[in-house]
Amino acid sequence: MSTRSEAYLRGVPMKRYDMIREGLIVLGAVTAVVVLLAVSFGTPDYPTVTGKEVATKQPMLFLQRSLAYFSGQSGLQTYGPPYTKHDQNAQEVFGFISPARWIGVVNPVDARHDLAMDPLERIAVLDPEVAKALAIYTHAPPDQQQRWIKSYSAALRRATDDNGRVVLPQGDYGPVATLMNGMLSLARAGLLEGTLDSSSRLPYDLNNTKSLLFLEGPIENNVARHLNELGNQWGMTNEMGPYPGAWWLWSYAFLYQLPGIASSPNADLIAGLIMATAFLVLIFLPVIPGLNRIPYRIPVYRLIWRDWYRRFEGQP
Repeated sequence: MSTRSEAYLRGVPMKRYDMIREGLIVLGAVTAVVVLLAVSFGTPDYPTVTGKEVATKQPMLFLQRSLAYFSGQSGLQTYGPPYTKHDQNAQEVFGFISPARWIGVVNPVDARHDLAMDPLERIAVLDPEVAKALAIYTHAPPDQQQRWIKSYSAALRRATDDNGRVVLPQGDYGPVATLMNGMLSLARAGLLEGTLDSSSRLPYDLNNTKSLLFLEGPIENNVARHLNELGNQWGMTNEMGPYPGAWWLWSYAFLYQLPGIASSPNADLIAGLIMATAFLVLIFLPVIPGLNRIPYRIPVYRLIWRDWYRRFEGQP
């Protein structure tokens, strides 16, 4: 301790305290408890959801999602920043706080082309039936294309799953049925992610945005429902079975249980701003007038240091 520190602390009652030893003891105790709990209970290890798994176990759900991208009717088509230029769909608060608009389109995605037409064009190179169906579809008038899509969409709602084979009722689906079966076969072969994420500019792929976007919406909601991790079920704070999940996110997940936030289209931004505000308040609490007097008005510190105050309070 320096001479200045000794002079400053002269007369203050002190006792020996080995912080390193206490830290090592606590670390050892916590490590032992964690290892014991891990050995006794473990934690469920749910594998990564892939296009192959969805196409194999839930083929109709996969076809419905593929058709949504193919028809250009998915919400991703007009999602807004950072994927599309539809600024009117960006989340906002108070009409002017909209970080997505400020940042703009940094990862452009044309859902219909990138998630449906482009994979189909690649399949067509190897599959003559898909190539023929794609040529018929692209050369048909737009109104005819829409009639085929509507007919196939209605048929999917009445289709049956015969041990993994989707059986459609009789109808005029044109080439759409062949094209969607091509997407289904691509996913079942385990090639969907590679087709969506591959880049001709790099020898390797680090950006998995498109394959992740393909599985969003109804597919990820179906998985989350199976794992009890929907937003109204406190999301990631849950885990499979009776195990706790990311419990330290409870304050964030709690906001999504409030009716005014949960039903808002701007829920993510509202929750994020509330958490950011709370974080800043905690950081600057010592210099915020009024709030920095809370410890004096609610003297919890006297309870913590009650032994010291009982022995030395009032002494010069």
